[in-house]
Amino acid sequence: MLGPMFQLDQQDLDHIAPEGWLRLASIVAMALDILGPAVRLLPRGLAARALAVLRPCEAMARRLLYLIAPTLPAIPAKAGASSRSFPLPAAQDSGQRRDSRKVAFRFSEPLGSGPKATGPHIRFLDGPSPPPAPPRPPRPPRAPQTSARLLARIAALQHVIDHPDAHARRLARWLARRRATGAKRPVPFNFENVPGLNRQRLDPMLRDDALFFNDAAFYKATAPPG
Repeated sequence: MLGPMFQLDQQDLDHIAPEGWLRLASIVAMALDILGPAVRLLPRGLAARALAVLRPCEAMARRLLYLIAPTLPAIPAKAGASSRSFPLPAAQDSGQRRDSRKVAFRFSEPLGSGPKATGPHIRFLDGPSPPPAPPRPPRPPRAPQTSARLLARIAALQHVIDHPDAHARRLARWLARRRATGAKRPVPFNFENVPGLNRQRLDPMLRDDALFFNDAAFYKATAPPG
């Protein structure tokens, strides 16, 4: 998904970044509208619809933070994934599962699966056929899923949108620590396959903005010093 690389100077960012945060805030409102305000059981597919909106927003937020983050020397620094984590809203219906884990805004992105193997597939071998595999045991039913974890994840993203400078400084300290420890991916973003942008029905303006900031962030991550 990489296009032409380019650099954004501070004057560009002062003009463009606020518009990016406003667009993210509007998309976050859309995700909240999908889930609804109450913590309740999620109908089938509803979480997937919300995540389809949330993932590209988170990816764009990471790149915006990276572009406005100050450059720090590669020295060890204590920094977690976020300056604030958000407890899951308590389930309000009796019988719903309560979960005390907290959700924090993640800075890193997985690279995804590698390329599929190519070439001929061997379907038959000489000799007797192997015995059939035993049938798989049935999967146990899943516990009812609530919107609590997704709402906390959205709250973490909203806190980034509301306080971008504080999160950008924390990201800078975290990246400085990664450089100091010799991480193989000093900037752990998936520039080649931005999370959430493969969705066909994604808002076109969000897609264009995310790709724009992805190209600028990739330039910053790979440009030679000086």
